Amino acid sequence: MRNAPIASILALALAATEGKIIYETKCAQCHGKDGVAKPPGKESKNFNDPAFQSAWTEESIAKITAEGKGKMPGYRSRLSPEELRAVAAHVKTFGPSK
Repeated sequence: MRNAPIASILALALAATEGKIIYETKCAQCHGKDGVAKPPGKESKNFNDPAFQSAWTEESIAKITAEGKGKMPGYRSRLSPEELRAVAAHVKTFGPSK
């Protein structure tokens, strides 16, 4: 089982890449590639806001992405649970605004 840690690292890297790709193709048009809401998502939270980052967990982000909120449709029928978690993990990578 010496390769188990390497396999875990590779799985995490693949999930992170997948989350970024899904975010950029399905979310960025409203939420911004950098997590700052664009005009179509003007009432959305800025994902790089420290208050957002401390208040929202990956689980809560995945849940709202699955269910939808306001103008945002739910993605439960469009993304697998693993894809929803990957997107949520990507959202958590946005740092605070400078």
